[in-house]
Amino acid sequence: MFIRKKRIRSLSAYISNIPIGAEFHPVVELDEASLKKLPRIGFSTEPASGDTILPNVVGPISRFNTDGKWQIHRDQPKEKRYIRTVRWTWKQWAGRGQYEEHEDFRDIYRRCYPRSLIPVPGVELTYIEKDDKILIVAPALRNLDKQHPDVLHSVNLLLELFGVCELVKADLGSFSNIKVKRLNWQLLPPGKYPWVRLKGHLDEVLKRMSENTQSVIFDRQETILSFNPDEQFVGKGGFSDYISYVFKDRGLVVLESIRKGNAIYVFGLDWDRFSKLTKSEIINANLHLARLVHTKGWKTKIAQLLDDRKTA
Repeated sequence: MFIRKKRIRSLSAYISNIPIGAEFHPVVELDEASLKKLPRIGFSTEPASGDTILPNVVGPISRFNTDGKWQIHRDQPKEKRYIRTVRWTWKQWAGRGQYEEHEDFRDIYRRCYPRSLIPVPGVELTYIEKDDKILIVAPALRNLDKQHPDVLHSVNLLLELFGVCELVKADLGSFSNIKVKRLNWQLLPPGKYPWVRLKGHLDEVLKRMSENTQSVIFDRQETILSFNPDEQFVGKGGFSDYISYVFKDRGLVVLESIRKGNAIYVFGLDWDRFSKLTKSEIINANLHLARLVHTKGWKTKIAQLLDDRKTA
């Protein structure tokens, strides 16, 4: 069934011809115009068959797909919640007409309604060239009532990104022999001066943020780099708000969010295993050893984690 809309609210008109329990894929066949959209979504300018990404955020559906969303519980009493960390600078009298500049970081809290996170769907898309066609393919689903919310999300994701979608149930086996290559991470070049290389990446990602916010994020990265990670990976596509620091001798991966108000996750996984995880697995599966919110004291906590692991 071919769909050309901005968004659909019900599947009933599009899934009735698929037998109950049958497997199918939400698919987009790319034309010349839609091929030009691939870099904006997160694919390279010359993708290869099997390239798989978590798409960039371009609208509300892809944002939910990447970040999840919060359900606000307005029927419950408000609670104190950490909002963000800000840099605070001031001048202090030093005598004889002189002032000294000082800098510190302060956590901002507010009274807010409780909230719970609706889990990240984390649907990844695969670029496939087959039978003289170029396709973007979402993961296989089945025509079962319990999967209909997932089907609706995948369809609306493709509609937001491309404006069209098709539910393909025939010849699914033709997709099964495609070698999937996830492109969610990029290794920063190894060598001396790791902060210079990382800051070059951050300057581009954070250019729309205020100088105050940037300084807080820079401070977090410099703190983690002070423990001398072996490798640094920056996220691509829907992972672009994350940086991964690999500590091989400790058997740890430190995942740092460069969005204000998020957290640091520490995983006891080697990089090969970690890099194969989807974003929904990282966030929703509770695979992490620790989660450190960016509030006062996080530097002491991560130092303890890394030191304890090194001597274990």
